[in-house]
Amino acid sequence: MTADLIFLLQAFVIITVPFALSRALRLSGMVPIVVIQILLGIALGPSLFGRFAPEAYGMLFNPDTLRPLAGAASIAVLFFGFITGLHFDTDSFRGRGGAFAAIAAASVVIPTGLGVLAGLYIGTRHPETLGARGDLFVFAAAIGICLGVTALPVLGAILREMGLLGQRIAGVALGIAAANDAALWLLLGGLMTVVAGGVPTQLGILLPLLALPVYFLVMVQVVRPLLARVVSALMHDGTMGEAALVVVGAVAIGSAVVTEILGLHYIFGAFLAGAIIPRELRQPILDRLEVMTIAVLMPFFFMLTGLRTQIDPSSSVFLEILVVTTVLGVVGKVGGTALTAVFFGEKWSSALCLGTLVQTKGLMEVVVLTVLLEYGIISITAFSALTLMAVISTALVMPLSRLFLPRAKSEALARSEREFPNIGAAGRGAVRPHGGYHEG
Repeated sequence: MTADLIFLLQAFVIITVPFALSRALRLSGMVPIVVIQILLGIALGPSLFGRFAPEAYGMLFNPDTLRPLAGAASIAVLFFGFITGLHFDTDSFRGRGGAFAAIAAASVVIPTGLGVLAGLYIGTRHPETLGARGDLFVFAAAIGICLGVTALPVLGAILREMGLLGQRIAGVALGIAAANDAALWLLLGGLMTVVAGGVPTQLGILLPLLALPVYFLVMVQVVRPLLARVVSALMHDGTMGEAALVVVGAVAIGSAVVTEILGLHYIFGAFLAGAIIPRELRQPILDRLEVMTIAVLMPFFFMLTGLRTQIDPSSSVFLEILVVTTVLGVVGKVGGTALTAVFFGEKWSSALCLGTLVQTKGLMEVVVLTVLLEYGIISITAFSALTLMAVISTALVMPLSRLFLPRAKSEALARSEREFPNIGAAGRGAVRPHGGYHEG
């Protein structure tokens, strides 16, 4: 077979099979499609397909056939970072009150802190799990970031699949996810800046530290207003046309080029480009790019991730990393969020449902892990175990939240009746019951 034919077969399988499996097994609404996509990527890698059909695996996934796949995966990750930036809106968590800020902070600080401790434990006990750089404290910080991740775009997709968008708990969960995303990019950006600078030379560290604020100011003060004028002039009846889309794509890729030159991953530049897009332009851009990126481009990235993932159930190190990070990640996210929410007046079922929703990791976790692997911070064993941890954590979201959701809804209705006793049954559906914290 020619390389082009192999690439087309790869694309056909990775794009169509997850969707077909979801529909055939009636998994829609029970398991996020992103979980099926990631699992298929892993199944096509050395862990399953390569083990049981090594000759076919060698023919389909040799260096020559992987080159177009790697290019498609890079474009997918770049535009995924851009789309994540488009979803990022500081109004999601601004003005919600001190209680919301405390809950959002706990949902980041507690799992990240547990992750740092887990990273120190794993790195000390198994030094071979450190990446090529061999830095224990950078490794521990990376594990902390991985356990603190909440994937805002994936959470939005899950809430849409569950029919929760527009409800109070969905709004609060999305606000917390936005705060989580802000913390994630700050922490990961800081870690990458240190790694890019290196330890031996102070100048190497200072260069990105000094350049990034300047670059950020240029993007906000110059590119953002200029982009608003140019794109608005190119749009027709609120629709993003070809010329406008080319301008937007050029800004995303150009921003990615700058951060790559600075020694950071290009996804940071793509994310920043999305985050500075004026609000009135975001939805038209998302209408054009989001479905295509998530449904068609990202599966190429999943396939490449699967080829890097080496799951060895007989490896005690692999299993130890998987168990430790999964348990601490779930306990830290769900427990930290729920305990803080209860402290500020939420009922246990609502708090646990909220904590379950914000432990969504999905695509974002896999992207973060890929960056950490490429920069030599984590080993392939740690990468594989944490990838599976992300799949398990995301797969638990729907069943666990459905478990807590009926009680959370009944409690919200009872609270609504107490607070609005004169509203009849016909009017209760329009009431947004107040919780222990302000939604804004």
